Amino acid sequence: MEPQEIDQLITKWNPHFSDPAKGEWVGTVLREKYLQKLAKVMGLRHIIILTGVRRSGKSTLMRQLMGKLVAEGVNPQNLLYLYFEDLLVQKYLPLGGELLEQLYSFYRQKYNPQGRVYVFLDELQGVKEFNHWLHSHYEFDKNVKFIISGSRRSLVESDTATVLTGRNLQFNIYPFNFCEYLQVQKMTVVGEKNLAAIRDANFPQTDAILHHLGTFLYEGGYPEIVLAPNKEGKMAIANGYYRDILTRDVVGPNNIRNGREIEILGLQILTDFTQTHTYRSLGTPQGLSVDTVKSYLNYFYNSYVFFESRYFSYKTKEIQDVKRPIKLYAVDNGLRNFNTLSLQPDIGKAAENAIFTELKKESAGIFYWKAKKEIDFAVLNPNLTLINSSYTDQVPEREVTGLLDGLKEFRLEKGLILTKNCAHTLKSGGKTVEFVPLWAWLIYNSLA
Repeated sequence: MEPQEIDQLITKWNPHFSDPAKGEWVGTVLREKYLQKLAKVMGLRHIIILTGVRRSGKSTLMRQLMGKLVAEGVNPQNLLYLYFEDLLVQKYLPLGGELLEQLYSFYRQKYNPQGRVYVFLDELQGVKEFNHWLHSHYEFDKNVKFIISGSRRSLVESDTATVLTGRNLQFNIYPFNFCEYLQVQKMTVVGEKNLAAIRDANFPQTDAILHHLGTFLYEGGYPEIVLAPNKEGKMAIANGYYRDILTRDVVGPNNIRNGREIEILGLQILTDFTQTHTYRSLGTPQGLSVDTVKSYLNYFYNSYVFFESRYFSYKTKEIQDVKRPIKLYAVDNGLRNFNTLSLQPDIGKAAENAIFTELKKESAGIFYWKAKKEIDFAVLNPNLTLINSSYTDQVPEREVTGLLDGLKEFRLEKGLILTKNCAHTLKSGGKTVEFVPLWAWLIYNSLA
C-alpha cells in the first residue's frame, strides 16, 4: 500500500486521534456486562478475541473499550483501530501479515506512541495467516495489547490459529440481551440477588415489562434492528444481515458451488426453529444427502448463526447417536422473524429460542431430553438443571409431567418452568417445580 493510502485509512478509522469527543464510542448503548468482563483481563498479556455472529456488536464493543481506556487516562493516540472489512482495504487482504505490518509500522513511525499501545484489529478473519504476525509481535513486543474480532470460528479454529494456543482469551459476543433492550427503550428495571426479589421489586411495572418482552421476542436484539425506527427498516436490515452472513461467512469461505441450496436450507431452519430434525428430514425438501446437510450445518455453526441441541444422556454414545434428532436454534429472534414468511410469529417458539441463547452465553452444555414427554433444556453447568419453556400463564399439564419424569430419571430435587408471568411452586412426589416469569429470569441472567 502507498503511504498516502495508509494515512487516509488510519485517519478515517481513528477520529479520536485528533479529538476524543469524536470517538466512535460516543452515544452508543454501553454493553456493561461485556465491558466488566473485559476490564478484568486487560492487564494480562493475552490476546483478547471477540467472536460472534456478524453485526452482533463486536465493533461497537471494541470502540466502547477504547472509550473506557481514554476515560482511565490512556493517550487516545495509543489506541489504534484497524477495520478489515472496509471496502478500501479489501484488495490488500491477500497480503496477509505484510498488510498488517505496513499499517502498524506506519502508525508507529507517524505517531511514535509512548508506553503501552492497544491495537484493535476488527473483522480480521479475511487477512491471510494473520496469526503468525500476531504471534511474532506478541512474543517480541511486550508493551502492546492486541484485541481482535471475527465473525467466523476460523478465527480461533483454523490450522494457523494453533500458534496462538495458550496466548489468547476468547469472548463470545451476542446481540442485546433483554436488559440492554430495555435500556434502549428508556426503561429501568431493578436488579436483585434472586428471582423472587427481582419479581417483587419490579412488580409495579410488570405490564410495561411484558409489553417490551413481547417486542423483544419478535424483533430480537441486533442493535441496528432494535434502533431502526419502523418495521420496514428493521426488515430491510435483517434481510441484509442474512444475505451478508451467507455471502461472507458461509458460501464464500467454504467455496460452495450451489449457494441457493444452502440459502434455502437456512431459511428452512429459520422457519422451523426450536423443532427436532434428523439430517435426512432436513435434506428431504431439496433432495440433499445426509453428508451434504451435515456439511452445510457445520458451515452455519461456524458463522454463529445457528446452534444445535442434542439428546441428553450421561452416555457419550447416546449423545453422539446420529439417528437421534437434533434441535436447532437461531442466534436471534429478529433474524428469524424478519426473514421468514410467518404471518403470525410463534411467540412460544420465540420464547424458547430466547432461553436457549441466554443459556448459551454461560453454559458448558445445553441438551434436550425426551421420554414420554420432552424437556426443552437439560443444562450442564456444571451440575444438571432441567428447564421447560411455556410462555403462558396456563401451563399445560404435559410440561409439568415431563419435567417431573425428568427429575425422577436423573434423581434431581427441583426443576424450572419459565412462564409468561405465572409464579408459584408445585411439590409432587418429593419433587419441586418452580414456575418463574420469563422476564424475571432474563433480567436475572442479564445482570448476573
